[in-house]
Amino acid sequence: MSTIIHTDVLVLGGGAAGVSAAVAVANEGLHVVLIERHSFLGGKATAAEVGTVCGLYKFSKKESPEYIVNGFAKDFAEILKKNSDSTPLHNSNGLHYLPYDIGVFKETCYALLDKKNIKVYFNSVLYKVDTNENIIQSVVVNTAGNDIQIKLSAIIDCSGESSVSQLTGLSTINSEKYQAAAQVFTLKNVVAESESHLGMILMKELRSAIDKKELDYYYDRVYIVQGSLKNNRVSLKLGLPLPVTHTPENIEALNKMAHSFVEHLTTWLIQHIAAFKNAGIEHIASEVGIRVGLRTIGKYLLTEEDVLSCKKFNDAIANAAWPIEVWEQNRRVNMRYFNFDDHYQVPARCLQSNSIKNLFIAGRNISATDSAIASARVMGICLQTGYAAGCLAAGYSRQQAIEETVKIIQVKQL
Repeated sequence: MSTIIHTDVLVLGGGAAGVSAAVAVANEGLHVVLIERHSFLGGKATAAEVGTVCGLYKFSKKESPEYIVNGFAKDFAEILKKNSDSTPLHNSNGLHYLPYDIGVFKETCYALLDKKNIKVYFNSVLYKVDTNENIIQSVVVNTAGNDIQIKLSAIIDCSGESSVSQLTGLSTINSEKYQAAAQVFTLKNVVAESESHLGMILMKELRSAIDKKELDYYYDRVYIVQGSLKNNRVSLKLGLPLPVTHTPENIEALNKMAHSFVEHLTTWLIQHIAAFKNAGIEHIASEVGIRVGLRTIGKYLLTEEDVLSCKKFNDAIANAAWPIEVWEQNRRVNMRYFNFDDHYQVPARCLQSNSIKNLFIAGRNISATDSAIASARVMGICLQTGYAAGCLAAGYSRQQAIEETVKIIQVKQL
């Protein structure tokens, strides 16, 4: 017989959105439980070692960054910046982003949940959802080989793959072609005068090797993780040409390909570029970075037009200032921008299931088209949608009108 526990709100996924959601519920004085499939927190930010938080700052040509977020997302970023001893960076296109230390990100997530006494079940998988009249009554989670039935008032899916919608048989927003995956790895004993100089050399030499047929075409998708060159170490991100299908066999194939490419590329770098002649692999991120998955159909579908026209909403719960960023298997990153010093907003309706009354969604699986999620998936926006989803779920649990909850979010978070 499975153990039975009760909670006001259950959060699925312990990444940036999930941690934000759990803290929001706790801040509202309600009981919250978080379940996480890994043995650690941080989601893609730590498992795939993304390395930078994007979407925190205004899209601006100014050198000094200016926050586009407030409330929890800003507070989280300030803790991350201080404890990572990091400084926001910017590029010539007007994008500002915050490098972070992977260990610090984990520690920040742990500290926030511990401060609020939030119960976390690690190494846990949701495998059953019980519904009645379009309301989720309870779920069953397997943790450490044991089943736990969790009875709840509301649930927030921050899994990145709309796990709740899949288990309940709901239609989801699928992509005909998912964005390319990437593998991050760190090299030690790298000698370079600056990150920008190393990046230019890397791009030039890789392009030359591809033209000479010394390397395959897809090795032009190698990038330095911005802000990672420290203490003769640097992290590189390698785009993978294998299409993403989200099947177990596909994940295994991506991992196998990634490790093979990392070994091959590292050997080539040592042999051909002076900065890497004494380099070696320090470590490879434990998980391939998969950018986009299935999304839940919400009460509103965020679109490409909403993003590029910088649309504002009466029920806005997040300010978003990141362009549409598309990574494809057969080309380098493709960016589509909106006007400088402007931003779009994410409405609360994108965080509410269109079918299940007490199901809320945040992070990478909000209700958005392929193009829109290519912007809204970045971490600075996920922190906001996560916290907002926590507020919405708490409001639902207290039978508070959603309009009232949205107004509170807008005052405190926007």
